Amino acid sequence: MKKFLVSSLGSALILTLAACGGGGNGGGGTPTPTPTPTATPTPSSATFTVCAPIGGNCDNPATVTEGVTQNFVVKVASGTPPAVNWSVNGVAGGNSTSGTIDTSGNYNPPASFDSGKPVTITATAQASASNSASATAVVVDNTLSQAGAIKLGTSGGNVNDTTAQSCCSGTLGSLIQRGGTFFILSNNHVLDKSEQGTVGDNIGQPGLVDNNCAPGKTVANLSEHAALKPASGTTGAAPSNVDASIAAVVAGNVDTTGSILDLGPVSGSSITAAPPSLTLANPATVLGTAGAITVAKSGRSSGLTCSNLGSITTTVQVDYDASCGGATAFTATFSNQIIINGGNFSAAGDSGSLIVTSDTARPLGLLYAGNNTGTAANVITDVLNAFKNGSGTPVFVGGADHAVSCSAIQTTATVQTNAMNKTVLTPQQQQVVAAVRQRHAAELAHDPAVTASEAGASMDNPKEGAILVHVNGTPNMPIPATIEGIRTRVIQDGTAPSVFLTADAIARATAIKEAQVKTLMSQAGIIGVGVGRSDDNAAETALVVYVERGKLTSALPATIDGIRTKVVEGERFRAFGWGKESKPMPGGACKKK
Repeated sequence: MKKFLVSSLGSALILTLAACGGGGNGGGGTPTPTPTPTATPTPSSATFTVCAPIGGNCDNPATVTEGVTQNFVVKVASGTPPAVNWSVNGVAGGNSTSGTIDTSGNYNPPASFDSGKPVTITATAQASASNSASATAVVVDNTLSQAGAIKLGTSGGNVNDTTAQSCCSGTLGSLIQRGGTFFILSNNHVLDKSEQGTVGDNIGQPGLVDNNCAPGKTVANLSEHAALKPASGTTGAAPSNVDASIAAVVAGNVDTTGSILDLGPVSGSSITAAPPSLTLANPATVLGTAGAITVAKSGRSSGLTCSNLGSITTTVQVDYDASCGGATAFTATFSNQIIINGGNFSAAGDSGSLIVTSDTARPLGLLYAGNNTGTAANVITDVLNAFKNGSGTPVFVGGADHAVSCSAIQTTATVQTNAMNKTVLTPQQQQVVAAVRQRHAAELAHDPAVTASEAGASMDNPKEGAILVHVNGTPNMPIPATIEGIRTRVIQDGTAPSVFLTADAIARATAIKEAQVKTLMSQAGIIGVGVGRSDDNAAETALVVYVERGKLTSALPATIDGIRTKVVEGERFRAFGWGKESKPMPGGACKKK
């Protein structure tokens, strides 16, 4: 697959993944002329932003399909936008390497990936060279129709996943084999419409959303699903504990090497496709590995992205729609799940993607849900076991271990999740932390590795204060997780040593999590609990508690049974399909699922 990544400075670029259905003018008499309002001139120094309009509004940053022109506009709070000059990567009008943009703001992406070189699209006011706004986008071709035998990590889904108003689809993630038969592996809610499909349903590529809500080429037929809906009512455990379905491939229409778009090395001006490793990854081993980038995936909406594990053995609640684009129908609770850090690791439409280790491409998880702070995935061994039958347990179609080219792209997903949730401490909080730090400053300073201490904010819970303990090297004695009930945060001033979480430490934290999860999940606002790495001290595990924003009614303790707690506040987790309106809606708005 070829892929081109654009990065940003300044204001955010807003793009759309799929245009909505068009419409026409209705019949009738000659309309009454409407007086043209007089536009209010806008000074060239007025602040403006750059975006791609969707129904007259600016949507969230997203991907642009390779080879498809995307229009950019200048937006101001009021008045007429200033006349601007457009540039790409500082070059007026751009070029063939980074893409071109005309005087009307129509951006044409390049034809190939440019080895990860960051590109900035800028609008500069003609009357004031110092007044400009910059924008970002990701250009991918995972949404395009593929000729011949398709590679995976691509747009697709059940061709019947449509209603009178909407059509939806996700990602055809990977290839597995059982008893000599090849199957596409994806989610239940992508292939089987959350158990509303029928065995034999056609699975098309590209998906409906990328084919004007019309069926794409039939590449497989729905075979089986793992039970997804709670056994009774609208809330409860997912019976199979996975969101997965398989579809038997149509001979000749799927690449039987198991190649996934973007999973191979950078070669010249492109990232090659490659199969995953045949060896499965152990989530605990990946969590214990030091490093900012440990996992990767290639999906329909955001292409190739890389990040690290937020938590394992996670119990999490996920909301599902009644139908494509519909209201929430049920909430399923999953256990032993994986959560990946970063709201940019995946996007709506990436459901069904295979998550692999970035250094070896070993299968780790099946992506199925997410929110603005992270991505949820089923443990891959649980997924394969769900489709065990008389022919045996399915195995991946793949090859040897190999690295994924995360270093060849720019990713923002590795930024620690809680960095987005920083808050300013109240003066009272600052005073309490400062007083506790002062009482223990001399005691902390006795350790030769401790260079200083100060009052600040926790990274494990940014709404709480912490004693910031600066160290250079490894302290003689471990820094306590709390002092007089106040969290501590260890900051390495020198070169931070590689820190691995031991299997014993992860096992102990997991045992404590299992003992506490029922009590924690019964509290209002808590939607998930898992085991991860502390942001306040990277050498320690943490119980990671996922909280629905603004819904937590009581404060969580800084530690539980001696293990730090880490609070991640965000939206509810939702199944990550992608939908669009099949008929014109007010303002032409598209809808995410």
